[in-house]
Amino acid sequence: MEGRFAKTLVQIAAPRSGNEVRKLVRSLARIAGIHRIVPMTKIPRLLSINYDPKVIQPGTLVQYIRRSWAGARLV
Repeated sequence: MEGRFAKTLVQIAAPRSGNEVRKLVRSLARIAGIHRIVPMTKIPRLLSINYDPKVIQPGTLVQYIRRSWAGARLV
């Protein structure tokens, strides 16, 4: 069933602390259609997000992130 998921990268503004990034990841994980979120280790401002495109669109993810995080964009 892995084939039904799409993947996108979202760049967030410089994290103020690791706790804030973890809080953001936890809140994103609660959204319907999100399968997996992985903060990139070499570039901490990037989040790799696997999602079900039948349930949620990448633009919706960015809008959700921008509600609580100052800057976010698709890469």
